[in-house]
Amino acid sequence: MRTIFFTLLLTLAGGVGAQTTQPFQPDANGDGLVNVDDLMTFFTVYNTQWGPDLTVACDYQGTSFETLFADLINGDSQMDSLYFAYSIYDSAVVYMPECPDPITVYNLVERSGVITSFEHVTYPDGRIALTSGQEIDSLYVFFDWRYNPTYGVYSLEFGDAAIVAESAPFFDGLWHYANDHIGLPLPTTWTLDETGIHFPAYSGTMNQYGDFQFVPYWSAAE
Repeated sequence: MRTIFFTLLLTLAGGVGAQTTQPFQPDANGDGLVNVDDLMTFFTVYNTQWGPDLTVACDYQGTSFETLFADLINGDSQMDSLYFAYSIYDSAVVYMPECPDPITVYNLVERSGVITSFEHVTYPDGRIALTSGQEIDSLYVFFDWRYNPTYGVYSLEFGDAAIVAESAPFFDGLWHYANDHIGLPLPTTWTLDETGIHFPAYSGTMNQYGDFQFVPYWSAAE
């Protein structure tokens, strides 16, 4: 797996009082006057660098998940296939014909398969995606990796038409399992290990109903 290269943007926020728009605070002691005491504070930093040291090289190596994500988005690696499996369950209160009282019915959807078709796409607005989509047992499945460089948003999304076909009126009509994150590092809940990749679903989506597994297989790009 290739080493990831990220540029981390550091933002320096200066403590500027509301009474001035200057890029520094000349009233160092906050007594409302700019006098010799404030000058002595200035001399303590005289002839030193102003702002962040941009000559320092970034040596952040990233986690295994971040490395894989970046290599796939950058085109340094290619996705060969992705195994998915899930078991989801839910219940619903429904009315049956000619029955005045509601009853509770239950639904279980279990499915697994291998996605083998992935395409690396750069959209006109600059978004980059490693996108998939194919029919497995006559039902459409997709798993997308996406990056929006304008906002620094990393996202993953999975969808399977089987969830719609086999689960109405369950799961509140939801059929996708997805999340996104702004900036690096990614949350500690986004991980990659021997059992696959792990990321929490959007709040309120299907992670509350069951279990998902996503196991990627990739190789270095030719």
